[in-house]
Amino acid sequence: MAANIQPIFPLSPIVGIATLTTATAITARTNITGTTGCVQLTATSTNGTRIDNIVIKSKTTSVSSNIFIWLYNGTTSFLFDEIDVAAITAGNTTDSFVYSKNYSNLVLPATYQLFISQTVQTDVTVFAFGGQY
Repeated sequence: MAANIQPIFPLSPIVGIATLTTATAITARTNITGTTGCVQLTATSTNGTRIDNIVIKSKTTSVSSNIFIWLYNGTTSFLFDEIDVAAITAGNTTDSFVYSKNYSNLVLPATYQLFISQTVQTDVTVFAFGGQY
């Protein structure tokens, strides 16, 4: 089989958005059969998806917790990354928690998706920025 010698770029930009308002009761870092307890962040695509950046933004005062990012292959969810959420009291003069993480090599095959979960209840929105091939 010949190798692809041409650069490939995403055709359509995507923004995956998921809101977490309650703890998802997943505190173990072991593989999960299916996606029970997780919230979908990205959809499947015809030719695959590239994720460049994930942003977590708290809507209110945040509590110390973890956001787990799961890589789902259609059968099993694998813990791909985790992001610590800091406890911040948001107010009129204080920003709520926000975190941004860049990825240089997060390319999902066509049938793969990203899901998220949180260990402790805090009201956050998670954004995934990238493109579909």
